[in-house]
Amino acid sequence: MRRFIVGFLATIGTLVLLAVVAGVAFFASGPFSAKPLPQQMVLSLDLRALPPEATSTGLLSGGLFGGSRDIVEVVQLLWQAADDPRVVGLYVEIGDEAGGLARVQELRQAIAHFRGKGKFAVGFAESLGSGGNHVADYYLAAALEQIWLQPSGGFGITGIAVETPFIKGGLDKLGVKVEGGKRYEYKSAPDSFMETNYTRPARENLQQLVDSLFGQFIADVARDRKMEAGQLRRLIDTAPHESEQARQDGLVDKIGYRADALEDVYQRASGKRDLVTLAEYAGDETRPKQSGDVIALVRVNGAIMSGGGEGSPLEDDAMAKAEDVVEALENAAQAKDVRAIVLRIDSPGGTYPAADAIADAVGRARAAGKPVIVSMGDVAASGGYLAAVRGDVIVAQATTITASIGVFSIWPMAQELLTSLGVNVERVSVGRNAGMHSTFQPPTPAQRAATNRELDVIYAAFTTQVAESRNLDANRIDAAARGRVFSGTDARQAGLVDELGGLQLALNIAKAKAGIGEGRKVEIRRYPDEGDRWQRMIDRLFKLATVTTSSNMSMPREVREALAKFGIAARPGNVRLPPLPPLWR
Repeated sequence: MRRFIVGFLATIGTLVLLAVVAGVAFFASGPFSAKPLPQQMVLSLDLRALPPEATSTGLLSGGLFGGSRDIVEVVQLLWQAADDPRVVGLYVEIGDEAGGLARVQELRQAIAHFRGKGKFAVGFAESLGSGGNHVADYYLAAALEQIWLQPSGGFGITGIAVETPFIKGGLDKLGVKVEGGKRYEYKSAPDSFMETNYTRPARENLQQLVDSLFGQFIADVARDRKMEAGQLRRLIDTAPHESEQARQDGLVDKIGYRADALEDVYQRASGKRDLVTLAEYAGDETRPKQSGDVIALVRVNGAIMSGGGEGSPLEDDAMAKAEDVVEALENAAQAKDVRAIVLRIDSPGGTYPAADAIADAVGRARAAGKPVIVSMGDVAASGGYLAAVRGDVIVAQATTITASIGVFSIWPMAQELLTSLGVNVERVSVGRNAGMHSTFQPPTPAQRAATNRELDVIYAAFTTQVAESRNLDANRIDAAARGRVFSGTDARQAGLVDELGGLQLALNIAKAKAGIGEGRKVEIRRYPDEGDRWQRMIDRLFKLATVTTSSNMSMPREVREALAKFGIAARPGNVRLPPLPPLWR
């Protein structure tokens, strides 16, 4: 019976794959086939929602209803467009986006490079900051040559605020206590459960962080808008402003509707009305391509946890599985044509053993002769920083949130709640410390002491790795650790990062470390090969049906060549589909 079910599912999987292949063939040759791009065009980029650090392959969150490109791909496409003589300008839709400032900096740097090639960049916003206390949208807009704002919109950028709910009082009323500890006073993550307000060190650290982030925002925007930093601060302190006032104050350039902004764009493009979306441009085979020496790109995205594998087909890719990252680093280190590795990290942390495993793999890759350059995204903190610490060079954006060198452990205690409900929990155990992290019975003094010893051991190991890798003496590591959180700017001053910049700077450093000439182009190869979103969705569908393909399976050459006509690459154990038309992205 089991064999029948497996065979039945395999048959269904095969039929699904054939249907998909047929559909791709239809789209490739039918009414949705990609049209040749014009010889003069304006690239249209919708940034009303910032590109994510990494796209999901979950069937619900990513495969079926997603379609956005990640920040790395968007930045690469902008760099390619800058070198494409057919692209004369850029039109950007701007929204009320509360995204990470480091991702915005990646986009700002790509736009600056684009404009540096003599091409224009115009943006339109229905409003700026009206949806809340957002600075990311205006930070992005300021990088453009001209900002259009709708008359009924407004300017509502008022600063940066961090709000933390403290739920200890509510838990106390429920009869729930939280046990645990932290190393040390600046490690504020558990404070929401164990304190009723900010501790003095936590408030001090957060204030330093927001001051640094806002200071970077002010400096960059004031330079972009050609005004004094003090003047910009005063305008923000008196916000919100209506649209015309924002124009008079120099915060925006033009007041009008989307149609007015587009008409301005067409005039700049010599009357040509050829807007090309990023999806359309990505599907163009004649755009400038990456080629040459290979630099591997390995991602650490999300909370760092132990384990590996694809996970459930329906789940979001919200975690960085240590085994997967380690395997990617090993494969990149062993690949003969890979000259260097860029490790891209966007992670708030995770378990110590998992992050330590990644750090070890970074060291092994370097020992194998491959330079490893770290590029930090919005966040690379705690375990995210540990994963980075053994890199040859660590590059962070000025607004990256990083460090948080420390450790904590917490668990809830619901004994009082259960008692109030008439619930009695009894225990049968063997071993003095069995159940020491129980939710139902409080730890003994000896068990609390054991937990504290464990925290001390982890903290000592963490700080020792940082001190040795970063060449920091005892005083400097103490000033950089104890759970403190830094902006990229402050982290550099503390000796925790080497350079301020984005992915492109990391790639340039990787080229130099690998001995690749400055003028030579490189191919960025992702490890693992992320492939096309829809291909990954199909892989997960097969997994859902418990259908797998053999890594030893071969396909006749005639079949491979026939599939290749439709852009379908068939390899052992894998059938890789081409990107679907823009309609489906």
